[in-house]
Amino acid sequence: MEIFLSNFIFIWINSVLALVAILFGWLMSKANSTFAKLWTGFLWLIFLPNTIYILTDISHLFEDWPKVGNLFKLILIFQYSLFAIFGIITFVISTYFFQRLLEGKRKKGIKTTTIIAICILNFIVGFGVVLGGIRRTNSWYIFTNPSRVLEDTLNVIYSQELLILSLGIGILANFIYFLMLESIATWGKKYLKK
Repeated sequence: MEIFLSNFIFIWINSVLALVAILFGWLMSKANSTFAKLWTGFLWLIFLPNTIYILTDISHLFEDWPKVGNLFKLILIFQYSLFAIFGIITFVISTYFFQRLLEGKRKKGIKTTTIIAICILNFIVGFGVVLGGIRRTNSWYIFTNPSRVLEDTLNVIYSQELLILSLGIGILANFIYFLMLESIATWGKKYLKK
């Protein structure tokens, strides 16, 4: 039972950080002034990697697996599956706000420039996931410890292995987003009308 309680703590924290990305994405899409769009967009970008980062927490499942009996193994699978689904949903919704911002009031199809912008964004997200997962750089460090963020960023840039990992996560993020795009667009048209 202790494992589930400790899992709940980090699941709760990471879920809140993912929801913060959605909040700033929504604020960015609703902002009227350029300044407000830039400010909320900056905060959205800082917190966006926290959404898909949740998928990396599945590694804790393998750490917890030998510590529990068969019944609790099923509960662990259920717990981590729900958490992973939550991470994917928050990532896609948060990124969709960016797509809507790029497209404006356009009704038909997605523009090539929008696809390119989202692909680039998802590689930036991959970089952010590596910063958080490997270098343990938190989103709020950009305000509380910017020198650490710069140092960690340079360490990732100068590491071929970490750059390849960032690239791989970016490819995964693009695959997930464009796979889920039609579902989220349908949802967005229903619930996110301007």
